[in-house]
Amino acid sequence: MRQPTRLITDSADRYKLKVSLPGGRYQLSLDDRAVIVLTDGLELDVRDTVPDPFVPFFVATGDAWFPKQRDIDTVLVDLPTGGNLTDKERSVLVSYVTENPIAARNENYIKSVLEESPIAEAVDFSELQIQSLPDLPNVLAESGSTESAAEESKPHDEAEVSEPQADSEHEQTPPKPDSEEKILEALQQIPGIGPTRAERLVTGGVRSLTGLAESRPVDIQEIEGISEGLATVAVEGAREVIGETIPADQRLRNQTGVTDDVFEPALASLAGAGVPASEAMPTLRVLYGPTVADIDAVSGQQAYFLWEAGYQTPHDLLEASTEELEAVYQVGSTTAPKIQTAARELLESAEY
Repeated sequence: MRQPTRLITDSADRYKLKVSLPGGRYQLSLDDRAVIVLTDGLELDVRDTVPDPFVPFFVATGDAWFPKQRDIDTVLVDLPTGGNLTDKERSVLVSYVTENPIAARNENYIKSVLEESPIAEAVDFSELQIQSLPDLPNVLAESGSTESAAEESKPHDEAEVSEPQADSEHEQTPPKPDSEEKILEALQQIPGIGPTRAERLVTGGVRSLTGLAESRPVDIQEIEGISEGLATVAVEGAREVIGETIPADQRLRNQTGVTDDVFEPALASLAGAGVPASEAMPTLRVLYGPTVADIDAVSGQQAYFLWEAGYQTPHDLLEASTEELEAVYQVGSTTAPKIQTAARELLESAEY
């Protein structure tokens, strides 16, 4: 009898999915975006059952993978795409599929899974946000990192409406209480949250950075003028500001060896556009950091097969176990540990 898919954690406290396939029970590794959908969107805890329709979408987008076998075609064959969803689960899945950027290379996988899924009638292919990754650095270089730039790019009917000027000093808006001013200032420490968005958050009931950090994006997005993306930007940013999580730019530096001054403006620019760090990090890791081809211990053939297996960066190699790398064609038991050692040395060097 097939066992349900469950959310679990490994020995390093990383979230994974335990899935049942014809050959037995296996663990799927998860990227941050999938984890947020499960823990914040669906409010799942460890050992909770994960609705089947979510799993193939995670794999198709690249947010989930089998470390020993990252070939999407093979993985999707054995994953069930059907199943019943509650209204809440359906809403979360539709949002995940339509509101997150999808790498162009994964477009056909998403469409194939969508055709067989219970949300097929709720999502039109035209709603998918297909993104060509090589274009992203130019977009970041040309766009500003301030909130004002993001506000100016909004459609006319979403633009802020200016309040009429007071005719006399007696009609001017009274100053805000000191406590509210402090909250507004604190919220603006979050990249992507400027005066306008901070005001919206406070008006919507946010009273502190800690309270925001403890909130779920699905609740914050109920505030008028705060989209799902901005809600995630706000919650993730608050967690970084209070020290609950390591800032995304520092994590990217550790994972790529690239200096903070590269990632900080890129992340700030994307945050201003409503793209949270959890969504941006996988792409930025590939675009700005070294790839497996930059590792001295990796030959051209090995780089090709590692990339095809889903190991694109040194960080990917260090996240995998030696046994997982040994399963890649052209990488054996002798070479796998040497590749991981060289990957670690590359990230610790000053070359990147």
